[in-house]
Amino acid sequence: MIKKHYQKFVAWYYDPFMKGLEKVLIRYRSQLLLQAQGVVLEVGAGTGVNFDLYPSKVQVYAIEPSLPMFKRASKKALNYPHIKVFNIGIEEVKNHPDLPDRFDTVVSMLVLCTVADEKKAAQTYYQLLSDNGKLLVLEHIHAGNRFYGKIQKWVNPIWRPLADGCNLTRRQDLVLKNTGFKPVTETFFKLGTDWYQAVMTK
Repeated sequence: MIKKHYQKFVAWYYDPFMKGLEKVLIRYRSQLLLQAQGVVLEVGAGTGVNFDLYPSKVQVYAIEPSLPMFKRASKKALNYPHIKVFNIGIEEVKNHPDLPDRFDTVVSMLVLCTVADEKKAAQTYYQLLSDNGKLLVLEHIHAGNRFYGKIQKWVNPIWRPLADGCNLTRRQDLVLKNTGFKPVTETFFKLGTDWYQAVMTK
């Protein structure tokens, strides 16, 4: 019961809380989503912040496990006939009767920090992506052994429950590469913390 109420609170404050950051992130989101093609799986759609950035020619299947987030994303999706939203997690995609078996594009933006098992999620991405498909990635990553990285390790146990499971200590770029993904393009940049933007293939 407490978790449900907290998820409602997170869904309510997420957009205004992220507004300042999104003014910068939208450039990175847009650069990636312009490359979306064919049948798209968006993992962790949140409140639907990406919906306005997709080319209208693609078919997007957006998944979001949080019911309050899903409800907000579903309302936004009403304005986009090429986007369908499902209240499921990544582990449920493979056996869902209304979803394709393979996707031409998989989108992972601010997702791998929150999933329970980022390695398993990355493996699922790999299985769901078509042989000639693209994985579009935008994730914040751990700052390593630098001073800020040490602060992240110290803060993470407090931050994670407050931020609905978001981890500050993961290296999603390495997880994806160890899974077998190969970067076609990749960019590391700083925006408060370290960030990773990439287009990857199998």
